[in-house]
Amino acid sequence: MLTTEAEFNLTSAQQKQFLRQIFDDNGKLAIAAEYQNNIIGFLDFHNGYKKRIQHQGSFGMSVACLCRNQGVGKAMLSILLAWAKENPLIEKVCLEVFAENENAIALYVNVGFVEEGRKVKAIKVNENVYDDLISMTYFTK
Repeated sequence: MLTTEAEFNLTSAQQKQFLRQIFDDNGKLAIAAEYQNNIIGFLDFHNGYKKRIQHQGSFGMSVACLCRNQGVGKAMLSILLAWAKENPLIEKVCLEVFAENENAIALYVNVGFVEEGRKVKAIKVNENVYDDLISMTYFTK
């Protein structure tokens, strides 16, 4: 995940406003996975704001550590792609994934994403450790 724990400091009101903006826009989607009244996964998709890039968008997804490798991410991703295929605006779904996250990359390839490129040393893990970001795309039409 890109956001560190120290950087995650949204208030409840800010979170509600974020979700309301997604709900009110045809090119945006939020998916929450819940288990025993706890949110265990979240995915948000946002298309471009300008006319020439409205046909594409990107998403971020996170799954609670204890719930990984149990199909939660795949289920949310399946919902996103089904929605995107039915959405007349969306033709291209994009993502960036840490190169070291082999499980996520395997999931994305398995559902049909293809690699578009790599951003070398895009993530600074600490003073001496970097990770690349891999850009991937799924075409809906």
